[in-house]
Amino acid sequence: MLEVRRDGELIAQLDTTRSGRLVCVYSDHVVDEFPGGTPLLSCSLPVSTQPQDASGWTRGLLPEGRHLAGVAAAADLAASDTYGLLARYGRDIAGAFEVIEGNAAPRTPTIDAYTEESLATELAAVEENPLGIHDDSELSIAGLQDKLLVVRTADGRWARPRYGYPSSHILKLESGPHTGLLRAEAAGLELGRRVGLVTFDSWLEVIGEQEVLVVERFDRASVDGAVKRLHQEDLLQSLGIQPEGRQGRAKYQELGTAGPPSWWHLADRLDSYAEDRNHQLGELLRVMVFNLVLGNADAHAKNLALILEGGHAALAPLYDVAPTQLWPRLRRTQALTIADKNDPEAITIHDLHTEAARWSVSRAIAEPLVGDVLALIREASQDLDHPEVSALVGSNIDRLIMGT
Repeated sequence: MLEVRRDGELIAQLDTTRSGRLVCVYSDHVVDEFPGGTPLLSCSLPVSTQPQDASGWTRGLLPEGRHLAGVAAAADLAASDTYGLLARYGRDIAGAFEVIEGNAAPRTPTIDAYTEESLATELAAVEENPLGIHDDSELSIAGLQDKLLVVRTADGRWARPRYGYPSSHILKLESGPHTGLLRAEAAGLELGRRVGLVTFDSWLEVIGEQEVLVVERFDRASVDGAVKRLHQEDLLQSLGIQPEGRQGRAKYQELGTAGPPSWWHLADRLDSYAEDRNHQLGELLRVMVFNLVLGNADAHAKNLALILEGGHAALAPLYDVAPTQLWPRLRRTQALTIADKNDPEAITIHDLHTEAARWSVSRAIAEPLVGDVLALIREASQDLDHPEVSALVGSNIDRLIMGT
């Protein structure tokens, strides 16, 4: 039996069925404390007295592709063994909870400080050793990009989390043949900060001979010098969908269908669980516009997330905002369609208004909001330390306005 804990408190238990699905059962005190339907672990796992299928939420806590294969091999487990992988790596996962095997021996979370040389060596080996797994590593994060999970110490040094110590930052590496993508993503995050859609810090740093993008985790906070976990889930988890569905394309919307996933499904989650529905849907519209003009066609259901706290959901800050349009061989069509279109060059301002109307955001609200965010993004992009990204954003805004 796997235990789901928050700050040491038992919240739920996970067990497997004969078919291999993971089932979640909330603890009695949770059922007594929270109203039924509260999105505690996930919008797809609201508080209930009944067992619920947790396969989508739990599978979404694991890496994807060769990274999943790598961490599975390191644990001598099958990549399909969600239960076994979470028993091995579930103590430091995305969000506020830990997943711990019920009969596991107690371990004390701690850190191991890197030297500049040891960190450079670790980074150089990430392609062969995804996430830099050691025997004492108990961590997991979704995604396909080469990265390390690290802790930023009080004196500004880097350390390796051991035995489930909560990581505070992600070191992302340039990966694949798309040279320059890391710097472009850094510019995208900076632009997001300038328009208020990115709330965490990020910067480029050279470690050894490698340039890395340092990203502060938005699901972590520093409280009295300690790292505190905050809860979040991506859109695919909130829908209870496993990433491997549809031959690994479950995070993308199929053209000509209503999804899931889709922008509407994310809007529906906010409509159902947000404290301030109108504000949150307005923020979602800003996010959709931002990704479009940045040229980020890869805003899929694992790159959009919700913050869950106090029984409510709010849109998470933007992350993974690379302008894929600068690389012709990267994804060119929209991961989630806008007004039934996935060709970004065919999408108009009218289509943005139409998509918002599907979320019950009136044209009277959507029209000025879209105009304001386009003006804000244009101004904020003028002096980015990346001329290509600035030019791309400007040309995409011009196209939208002229195509109105």
